[in-house]
This record gives sequence, structure tokens and C-alpha cells, in this order.
Amino acid sequence: MEVIKELPSTDEYRHSIITIGFYDGVHRGHQKVIGEMVNQARAKGVKSCVITFTPHPCEIFSHKPFPLLTTWEEKREIFQKLGVDLTIVLPFTRKLASLSPLSFMEMLNKHLEMEQIIVGEDFVFGKERKGDTSWLKKQENRFGYKLKVIPLLKTEKGKVSSSLIRDYLKKGKVREAAKWLGRPPTILGKVVRGKGRGRLIGYPTANLKPHPCKLLPCSGVYAGRITLEDGSYDSIINVGSSPTFGESFSRVEAHIINFEGDLYDREVKIELMERIREIRKFSSPTLLTKRLEKDKQIAEKILSGRKNDA
Repeated sequence: MEVIKELPSTDEYRHSIITIGFYDGVHRGHQKVIGEMVNQARAKGVKSCVITFTPHPCEIFSHKPFPLLTTWEEKREIFQKLGVDLTIVLPFTRKLASLSPLSFMEMLNKHLEMEQIIVGEDFVFGKERKGDTSWLKKQENRFGYKLKVIPLLKTEKGKVSSSLIRDYLKKGKVREAAKWLGRPPTILGKVVRGKGRGRLIGYPTANLKPHPCKLLPCSGVYAGRITLEDGSYDSIINVGSSPTFGESFSRVEAHIINFEGDLYDREVKIELMERIREIRKFSSPTLLTKRLEKDKQIAEKILSGRKNDA
């Protein structure tokens, strides 16, 4: 997959089939849209193209960082796995946001001459979000593309959306989030040095430095897996503070079950499978160790069941 940060100036991607959106989370609803775009492009022998943006529009209008379900690195990996040929990452600015739907489409058509546009039925764009699927349909003859609208993916709570999944994560409901993401929630980052307290009580941890804009689930102890270059390992993951040791700042640390080795400065991926419990303060390290042993047993049972399901 090729990635560029401006609209193409060559003819290679003219007459592509495109989709447009921020696609935070690239959840199962998004995957329906992108998958259909890829399938249509392959059937017609043309290129598939995702047009996305950075930073998140909410960050521009609120003037503060917006927590993301997927960082750009995660999103790029998912797009590539879905078979996308080209991703165009446009800088989202107030100037771009001020473009009318017509001006935005004229800009795209000048560079791409899209053969087809594929979007979800709730797609909106342009100044004051005045562009929608009805507007796009009316412009087919003007721009020469065909529009295909993909029906929304529904749950018992309504449509599958990034907002729904954010809500699940904020409540620690990672199993529910995984159902609609189509994969476990993940945290990518580099392992940094901690204070080594876990090793002193028999539970050494890999302390992860996640992306500053990554949305983390609510604090708690989770069963999950950590992926290294040589494979994946069952883990207990702590998201939040360490009140037993008098530390209130938030962190992500993983104890890798039955693993010995030095992970410092290595890039790793953590997958969260299920929340075991909330963060608690223990009156002594000994009591914490006993609880961690119980957490380990619970995590192994959860993860063993997941392996059997697979």
C-alpha cells in the first residue's frame, strides 16, 4: 500500500474507486465500506483509495488532543491488511473544513477523476456537514462517478460507531469493544524502564509508553496478550496507577506469564481480552503478590478459553 500526504499529481490513480473518512477504529462498519471498495476496484481492474485526515477534526475545533481508538500506525496496518492500494492522508485544517461540499469534490476530481465513491449511509462532509449521500448522488453526472452507499452495521444499541466503541473502552468493556472492532483493542508502544518493583515481588513487568493521543480503557487489571517479534505471550496488564506503592500517575504495564527476557526499548503490541478487576490499594506488597497470583490464574483461564474458541 502506498501512502501519500497530498492529492496525487500523476495519472496513476486517476479513475480510482475511493472512500472518504477519518475511520477512527476502523471498526466492522468501516471494514464493510473499505472491503466493498477494494472488491469493486479489483473487479474493475482499477486502484482502491482511502482519503483520510490528520489530526482528528475534534482536535482542530476543541484546541486540545483528541483520544484516538487507532493511531496512524495502527490504522495504516489495518488498511494494508484490507487490501487498500493507496491511502491519502490530508492535513485537516480550518481551511479544509471551510470548503463547501462542491469545492471539496472539485478538488478531489481535479486530481483523481474518481470512477466510483463508496461510503456509509451516514457519511457527511464539507462546511457545516452539508454534504451527504443525497448530495453526492445528485452530483454523479457533474463529476462522472457512480455512488455506492453501504448500509449501516447495527447493534442492539444502534449503529456500530467509533463513539459506541469509545464508550465501551471507557467502561472497561474490552470484550464488547472487540466484538465491533473485529479484533481485540490494542496498545502499541515502546517498553521503557520502570522502578523494578514488580521484579522484587516476583512479577516483573514491561512498562509501555503508548502514543500520547491513544485512548486507553478505564483503569483496571486486564487479561491479554503481548506480541513480540518471536510470537505472542499471555499477560496480565495493569492500566492505571500503582496505589500500593503510593504512585497516582497512570501507566500501562504488562506481566508476561512464563517469560524471561529483556524487553527494554523494544516496540510491542498489547491486546486486551477481558477486564479482571479494578485497581486496588493493598496494605502490603505480600498481599499484592497473593492477589497477582490469583489474577494470573484468572487470566490463564480466560486466555485458555479464547485459544480453544479460536
